Amino acid sequence: MITIKTNPFLIILSLCILNCGSLHAQAIKDSVNNVTTQTPDSEPVFEKVEVDAEFPGGMEGWKSFLIDKLRPNVPVRHGAPIGTYKVIIRFIVGKDGSLRNLQAETNFGYGMEEECIRVLKKSPKWQPALQNGQQVNAYKRQPITFMVSK
Repeated sequence: MITIKTNPFLIILSLCILNCGSLHAQAIKDSVNNVTTQTPDSEPVFEKVEVDAEFPGGMEGWKSFLIDKLRPNVPVRHGAPIGTYKVIIRFIVGKDGSLRNLQAETNFGYGMEEECIRVLKKSPKWQPALQNGQQVNAYKRQPITFMVSK
């Protein structure tokens, strides 16, 4: 867990990378291979892979990147009431390492989802996921928890 202090509120960001569990409604799923192919694109996107996509520098590098780029006072500036807000952004790490199809799965408002997407768009390329020794497209989810308190 990462703690960042801002006045007059304390915002705590907890960072965790998870595999995507929910998929777009238009997806076609091959449950044997854990592949989801978005229509009309025929490029497969994997839900589960042998080796997950990873930010350069691993989890510590990812945490440093988020701490450096994320503006934790966004919910405070937008008048968010005291509370805990777990924002979840779903995206695809392409086989070239780029992030695409960034979508908020939550809708708390107060600029939180937009701020998370803004930061993820600035991410350098990741190390792509591997399946059967090949680089593949893979779904990821990024939860970021904002805790606003006095």
